[in-house]
Amino acid sequence: MPRGRLKRRPNFLIVMMDEQRHAPEYESAALKAWRLANLPTQNRLRRNGFEFTNHHIMSVACQPSRASVYTGQYPSLHGVAQTSGAAKSAIEEDLLWLDPTTVPTLGWWFRAAGYDTYWKGKWHISDADLYQPGTYNPLPSYTDTGKRDYELENIYIESERLARYGFEGFVGPEPHGSNPLNSGSSGPGGRGRDEAYAQMSVEQLKKLRESENPWLMVASFVNPHDITLWGDLTLAAGLSSSGGFYLAQQLIGSNVPQDLFTDAYRQSANEDLSTKPTAQGSFVDQYPKGFQPLRNGLEYHRFYYQLQKEVDQHIGSVVDALAEDRKNYRDTIVIYLSDHGEMLGSHGGMFQKWHNAYDEILKVPFIFHNPTLFDRAQESEILTSHADLIPTMLGLAGLDEAVLARELRSTHTQVRRLVGRDLSGVLLGEEPDAKFNSDPVYFMSDDQPFKGDNAVSLLGQSYEPVQQPSCVETVVTYLPTGPAGTKERWKFTRYWDNPQTWSTPDVQDVQTFVPGLVNQPGNRVATTTVKAASPTSGQIAPPPDQFELYNVTIDPTEMTNLYANGASLGTLKIMQALLQAERTAKRLEPVTKPWADGTAQVLPFIPS
Repeated sequence: MPRGRLKRRPNFLIVMMDEQRHAPEYESAALKAWRLANLPTQNRLRRNGFEFTNHHIMSVACQPSRASVYTGQYPSLHGVAQTSGAAKSAIEEDLLWLDPTTVPTLGWWFRAAGYDTYWKGKWHISDADLYQPGTYNPLPSYTDTGKRDYELENIYIESERLARYGFEGFVGPEPHGSNPLNSGSSGPGGRGRDEAYAQMSVEQLKKLRESENPWLMVASFVNPHDITLWGDLTLAAGLSSSGGFYLAQQLIGSNVPQDLFTDAYRQSANEDLSTKPTAQGSFVDQYPKGFQPLRNGLEYHRFYYQLQKEVDQHIGSVVDALAEDRKNYRDTIVIYLSDHGEMLGSHGGMFQKWHNAYDEILKVPFIFHNPTLFDRAQESEILTSHADLIPTMLGLAGLDEAVLARELRSTHTQVRRLVGRDLSGVLLGEEPDAKFNSDPVYFMSDDQPFKGDNAVSLLGQSYEPVQQPSCVETVVTYLPTGPAGTKERWKFTRYWDNPQTWSTPDVQDVQTFVPGLVNQPGNRVATTTVKAASPTSGQIAPPPDQFELYNVTIDPTEMTNLYANGASLGTLKIMQALLQAERTAKRLEPVTKPWADGTAQVLPFIPS
């Protein structure tokens, strides 16, 4: 039954997390009970909300995912394919940020409709930091004890670093790097940026209570991303120095249970990856070099959930501030989501989010909350994607994408059709979710965190990139393969060596590796490999593609790769064709005149 629409054009409050995954199948009963008791804000949003429980990201890691979420397009179009950190710095040649004149952001879509748009917290889509003169050291907006410095914050606000991206109110620096105060909550004494981001969001919401215009605000938090800081080196430094990362200390007095997972997790963590694409095992091997050694143990797991508890409290203060003004609360749709998930040692000891397409990273929360529209908790199991966010928000606001696109083409060169779907009809009860039951979702990642000019470990050891093929593209869909034709969820993934990621894209990839400690004098023997699509003498060809196929309904932890299983040949052919169709429909590329009527041409690559 239709729920009706709000009486006025809705405001939007997007609450964005970093690294929070959808609850995996192997959670224990104790962990499920703990989440119900200790994440009150998430549960509050669900009680008067609608959750899509099979929601998928578009790309990884932070930069590619966030640029995809907030443009509604994949990295193939917006160009943000790599993440800074590990082997790459924020100013590296092959690390591209979103150009503000190309693909419009969510902010621009809604500004074109008369909305006021604000951003508070982590951005990580362009290089928005202010730098101290003569350096690449970001200007802090806090004191040396982590407290807010309002004068420095005002410099960021007045500089309008996100104005060309359709937002105002951003305060940097971005929360990453070696400064513990620039974490979510892992600075000395538990200080970090999430506390400040919550306060800034509350302050902005209070200003908006008298707003005459509809508004959109993103409150973007760091945690549970601080899980990526956990490791042997940072733990040791944090315990021996008062200025180190405050990691294990956050577990003092924690009520996160000891029994977190069922035996299915232990089987996954100890998995033999020999039947999986070789990039996965290579990533496991290279991780201690690219980041730091990390022992996959109970305290590491408990820390991940403790971080969720801490950030939930900060989000609660933001939702409380919104709810204090009943009119604004009734007129505002709150959207809760995360940029990507976290492996947390599953599948043979993989950490973070690269070089795979398992549910631990692909599936994340996706909740729409409004006390007027949703009088109880509701959910749907249809497959959804971050690509659906902007079309759905436009639908909820009663806005016409085509009309807004015509206006945006005067300021942006790549205004293309949004590749996601408008799910507002499902949310408002105007359409059955069965309408979308057969729709697949698409994921892609070309991110190569261990390939770059800074491929040197914290111990000074140089390291090599993850073994190719390591670029990933995936299709997920329901197929009638179950008993009596019931629908089952299938996932098909291709691993390939995308020539767009080569040192000279589409031409050749030249890699030189010098083994040993880079800060030690002496002679070393370097090895240079040259890879080309049509190799000549001494060059190598790109490796053949590798594949995964899973029936996720029967095998929810994705342990059995059915790609070479003859009994699944019919399903494999369907999934191969579906992946090709999804790639064609959604993996758009830049064109010279995207508004031309069927005559637009793809921009050619011209080697320098």
